[in-house]
Amino acid sequence: MKEQHNQDKELYQLEDEMKDTFTSYVVKTPSSQDTKALLAALQPAFDEIGKEPAEEPVHEMIKAPSFLSQLKAQVSFYQWHFWIASTLIFVMLTLFSSTYLLNDAILIYQFAIPLSMLVGVFYTYQTWNKQMRTIEGITPFPPALLLLSRMVIILIMNIIMGIVSSIYLSFSMDHFKLLPFLLHWIAPALLIYGIIAYVMMQKGVKKGLALGMACWIGLMMAAFVYQASPGTFIQLTYTKVAGIQGAFVIIGALLLFLSYKKSLELQTMFR
Repeated sequence: MKEQHNQDKELYQLEDEMKDTFTSYVVKTPSSQDTKALLAALQPAFDEIGKEPAEEPVHEMIKAPSFLSQLKAQVSFYQWHFWIASTLIFVMLTLFSSTYLLNDAILIYQFAIPLSMLVGVFYTYQTWNKQMRTIEGITPFPPALLLLSRMVIILIMNIIMGIVSSIYLSFSMDHFKLLPFLLHWIAPALLIYGIIAYVMMQKGVKKGLALGMACWIGLMMAAFVYQASPGTFIQLTYTKVAGIQGAFVIIGALLLFLSYKKSLELQTMFR
């Protein structure tokens, strides 16, 4: 107790010693006369501001990111293991197809690459959880366009890897013509993908995938029947086959473009 009393006494003594020093720093409350004097001193500056013409505020237009820049940004959506798995699948596809005859290799590519695209779209939607969709809903891009941009990444990846694989086969197989071989699998793949994207934007992801799967099965059955017994059911020249493949490419690209236009209008995500 005695020690506490001594500390309090020292504090009171220190306060008395510093009182005169602190008093000089205390600012008194301004009087009405002080306020009037300040306003009078500032009045000329106010008059000059009033004479200047008012400038209209310049609102800078905020440009939404382009679709190409959005594609680059969405590449990071797919983690490293996705790219490694996709690369390994195409390596195995290439090595497996190189052991078969040309007609069999065509069927394998017509079967495998559209299937790879279907699996890629399914993976994209399944890994896009509800919480992430809610956050991305506030971005300048509509949620439907975000999903479409990721689908385009899947499409580009499969086509690039398929072309690289086809070039390898052109050096390892006899009587191999690169352009016809490419059209054999690119045309149905692009048509199927266009159908998936278009139906997805109109009716939803599940219906788009279902119809895409049905088209894939139908095209594979038709290709198998034609390759197994050419000329038995229908006579098709190479020119007619090329024309059909060209039509598939045009229709698929048109459906993708219409899907892009539709995605710009969708402000809510579909199921």
